[in-house]
Amino acid sequence: MASTVWRGFVTFGLISVPVRLFRAARAERVSFRRLYRAEPSRAVHRAEPPDEPEGEEAPAPRPIAPEPILTPVQQVSVRKGTDAVLPQQSVVKGYEYEKDRFVAVEPEELKSIAPKTATEMEIQEFVQLAEIDPVYFETSYYVVPEEAGQKAYGLLYRSLQTSGLVALAQFAMHSREHVVVLRPGRTGIIAHTMFYSTEVRADEEYRADTSGVTQKELDLAQMLIHSLAAPFEPAKYRDMYREQVESIIARKVAGQPAAPVEKPIRASTVVDITDALQKSLAALKKPAASERQKPKAAKAATAKKMSRGG
Repeated sequence: MASTVWRGFVTFGLISVPVRLFRAARAERVSFRRLYRAEPSRAVHRAEPPDEPEGEEAPAPRPIAPEPILTPVQQVSVRKGTDAVLPQQSVVKGYEYEKDRFVAVEPEELKSIAPKTATEMEIQEFVQLAEIDPVYFETSYYVVPEEAGQKAYGLLYRSLQTSGLVALAQFAMHSREHVVVLRPGRTGIIAHTMFYSTEVRADEEYRADTSGVTQKELDLAQMLIHSLAAPFEPAKYRDMYREQVESIIARKVAGQPAAPVEKPIRASTVVDITDALQKSLAALKKPAASERQKPKAAKAATAKKMSRGG
């Protein structure tokens, strides 16, 4: 099981549930390091070939391009406008309150106000999950009970299931205070830390203009949406970019050239939306080529069998 990121108690009323939090999801990325590439100054020759039969001239050894030498690098702090490397102890945190005017904030000052890792996640209220815009969700965690809290945990889980509500709680973790949503998952309680309202840039949300949409276009769009409707299956979706990067790395490690990647053909810009919707619906109604060939293949197999007297 993954490492514990927080341990404490979930409390609602006078009930206290000892629990631990585990990361429920983590972004998977290929981690690159910054390297210094030193190009070798001269070519390296292959080893001498084995002795050739007398009378035949042995081929001269062929030079090969040596591989560059790669070594990790580290970042350093340089004062703006100079090339001088600064000592670590002279670099401090600061805030620019006006153009080119700063105030330094000392580590001791930040440490004195940092919230301690609290041991209590106090439920404040219960709300409808549909009332919470997903833009507020930050990170997901599995809530796992300690052995002594399994019954109280089961009670909270079952209560959330039957009420149809989710819990809003507050707690501190990793020197930061959080608001968290506790909801029933398939088999246990799942927690989602949330952004504060001041962190969500609601005023930057684009305001769509729907005045030019006709009823016919809306009806066709609804037909297309319902034609593409399907149960949510997250396993169907993969990070193709990450897989291609991993493939490039694997081939390079094996000394193979990188395989060419075919770029998808982008559809041309559509001018007539109604025509595009109708064509999209028509394409969905047509069976795939493999599906169209199945009946023909089945008929051919039946005819062949009958000709043999089967």
